[in-house]
Amino acid sequence: MNKSQLDLIEDPEMRLAALRNKFIAHQTYESLRELFDRHVKRRRAAQRLNSAGEARGIVVIGAPGSGKTTVVTRLLEFYPDLVKPEVDVELAEVICLQIPSPATLKHVGTAMLQALGYPLRRDRPAAFIWDLVRHLLQQRGTLFVHLDEAQDLYTNKSQTARSDVVNTLKSLMNNRAWPVGLILSGTPELADLINSDHQLARRVDVINLDPVSWEADARNVQRTFGLFLKRSRLEAEESTLSDEFTRRLIHAGANEFGLIIEMMIAGIEEAVIDGEEVVRSRHFAKSFQRKSGCIPAFNPFLADDFWTIDPRVVLRNQTTLDVRAGR
Repeated sequence: MNKSQLDLIEDPEMRLAALRNKFIAHQTYESLRELFDRHVKRRRAAQRLNSAGEARGIVVIGAPGSGKTTVVTRLLEFYPDLVKPEVDVELAEVICLQIPSPATLKHVGTAMLQALGYPLRRDRPAAFIWDLVRHLLQQRGTLFVHLDEAQDLYTNKSQTARSDVVNTLKSLMNNRAWPVGLILSGTPELADLINSDHQLARRVDVINLDPVSWEADARNVQRTFGLFLKRSRLEAEESTLSDEFTRRLIHAGANEFGLIIEMMIAGIEEAVIDGEEVVRSRHFAKSFQRKSGCIPAFNPFLADDFWTIDPRVVLRNQTTLDVRAGR
C-alpha cells in the first residue's frame, strides 16, 4: 500500500493495520539488498553461461525482535522477477521455510519437499529425502532457499547431528548438478553453526542486525515515530517528542528495531482505543503494562530507574520488587 492509498483510509483500525504492515527500511536492510543483488546477478549470469559453478550463502543474524525475518521477507518481495512457488507453475526460484519442530534434518527435508510441492506419502530415510530434495530443486529451477530460525538445526544437537547439518548445507551450495544459494536467518547462536566449519564459513556472507542504541539511532527512531503519527493522523503530546521519552522507548523495545516499532504502534493503538486525537506517554505506559502485566515500578515508561528494568520479563509484581529490595 502506497502513501496516497493510506491517506484515503478513514477507519482508524484499518490505518493501524496499514501501519503494522509498513516496512521501515534501514541501513542494514540496504546493505542486505546490495549484497543479495550481487548474488542474484551471479546466479543469473551462471544460468546464461549454462555453468553450475558453486553457489554462495547469506547469513542474517539478529536477536529476537530485531526484525531479521521481516528484512528477508521484504528483501525477497523486492525481487518480483524471482519466481515464487505457485500452483501449476513449475518454476520456483525461491523457496522459503521456517525450520520446523522438531528441528531434525529429516523433518526439515520433509518440509522442504512439501514446499516444493512433493509431500511424502510415507516415512522415508533422511538420505532418501535429501536426495529427492536436491533433485526437485533442480527440476523446479530453484536458485535460493531461505531457512528461517536456522540456529535450531544446530543448537542442542549431538556432534554427529551437527556434522550432518553442516555437510547437508554445503552439499546444497556445491552440488555439481544444481547448486542452490542459501539464505540462513536466525539468532546469534547461528554463528556457532557457521564457525564450526571453515568451508561453510568461506561460502557465506554475513549481515548482522545490531541492537539499536541511543547514541547512533535516536534520530532515526524519532523520525520513524513522527512518520507513524502522521500516517495515523494523530498529534503527539510534547513529552513523547522529547529525548527522555525516546530513551525510554528504545529501552522498552529491548534495543531491538522490530520491538521498538511494535511499541510505537501499541502506544498509538491505545490512543485510538481511548478515542483521543493526541498520543500521550501514558498510552505507552498502558500498552507496556498490558503486554507485560507489570506494576508501575517495572514499567520503563513510568519508573525513574527505567534503565535497570529488563523489558523482556513479564509479570513483574510487588513480590519481585520486595526481593530486589532484600525485604
